[in-house]
Amino acid sequence: MQNEYKVRRAKSVQDAEKLRKFLNTVFHPEKVGTLAEVIYKDFPGMEERYWFIIDDEDKGQIIAAFALIPWEWEVERIKLKVAEMGIVGTHTDYQGRGLQRILNKEFDKTLEEDGFDLAIIQGIPGFYGQFGYFYSIPLENHINLHFHMLPFSHDGYSFRLAELDDIPFLMQEDEAYRAQYAFSAVRNEAKWRYMLTESLETEYGSEFWIMESGGEKFYCRIPQDGFGEGLIVSEISEGISTPALQAFFAFCKEKAQERDKPYIRLNLHYEATAARMAFGLGAKEGRPYAWQIKIPDVICLLKSMTPVLEKRIMASAFKDYTGTFRLEFYKSSVDMVWEKGKLKSVCKADGDADDSFYMNSQLFPALALGHRSWQELRHIHPDIFVGSAESALFLETLFPKKASWIHEQY
Repeated sequence: MQNEYKVRRAKSVQDAEKLRKFLNTVFHPEKVGTLAEVIYKDFPGMEERYWFIIDDEDKGQIIAAFALIPWEWEVERIKLKVAEMGIVGTHTDYQGRGLQRILNKEFDKTLEEDGFDLAIIQGIPGFYGQFGYFYSIPLENHINLHFHMLPFSHDGYSFRLAELDDIPFLMQEDEAYRAQYAFSAVRNEAKWRYMLTESLETEYGSEFWIMESGGEKFYCRIPQDGFGEGLIVSEISEGISTPALQAFFAFCKEKAQERDKPYIRLNLHYEATAARMAFGLGAKEGRPYAWQIKIPDVICLLKSMTPVLEKRIMASAFKDYTGTFRLEFYKSSVDMVWEKGKLKSVCKADGDADDSFYMNSQLFPALALGHRSWQELRHIHPDIFVGSAESALFLETLFPKKASWIHEQY
């Protein structure tokens, strides 16, 4: 890197203004810089040191930057510390010079220093594999509902935009959502307050609609912006009744027509209540994208997941298992040492192991997060295999295929 380039972290409110101008220029006409400034100043848990910047000192300007946006996820009620690489931008005159690769090294240092279990990105296709990310949880499932499928009315139901007083209800709805999925996002009161207030200052905010009738109360989320032509619905109460869901669809149809949208697009898990009804009405499964995920430290993640892994083993035929199960990633190996169904240690491999599993480390997130079974991954990567039939069963018990879904937090 040339001497006039300087790698640094953000350090003042002036940097928020510089990032806004820089990113609005890079992404024009989208107001990505406005989103960056609001997240910089108002997003809960955000720190100035989580903004990674390269300056061209001769010109006195930012030429590349991105943010580490902190998340909290759950895996079967166990909390995980997650870092999103977000709002990534490089000035057009400086692209192709490896600036994001330089910033990524700083990002990886922070992942290690701050003990993040996972690193995630919603980024463009084909670019982030070079940094160790792999498609690991479904994202934007594109279930399209056309108006002729919705001969419903919302008579008898009232609709209003959510207010701050609704946060306890919305957090209760989040509890129901998280109970449905192996991996899910945790949004505390501060995150909900942000989504209902400061987030609306950006193009990336959402409307949260409350529907009520008698003793029933449900909600849905309609992003203000998004890719594609349809009216996007990205959240609907998991426990919604059939009559209420029909009314919600009628309401969304009305909103879509008011906004000149040709159809409704449900960005929901295929197993969500609303998605299953949509399929019953004739909607087809879309072509989903996926969260790109990297595990900064496999040992750290497995230690964080220990209560979940032990619970799975104790509920299986391996409840009395004692031995060393090795995860062989070719360039590195990890030993999981078990004693009577309890995970006693997770460490770098040493000596012999009783049972083994072999795979490329980049594919491990898709397995560990339940997105794909090892057999599915082996269809496209034949260098994945197990040491024995018993190892295969043990592996499937540890990392079963499960439904996971991540609700946005901004």
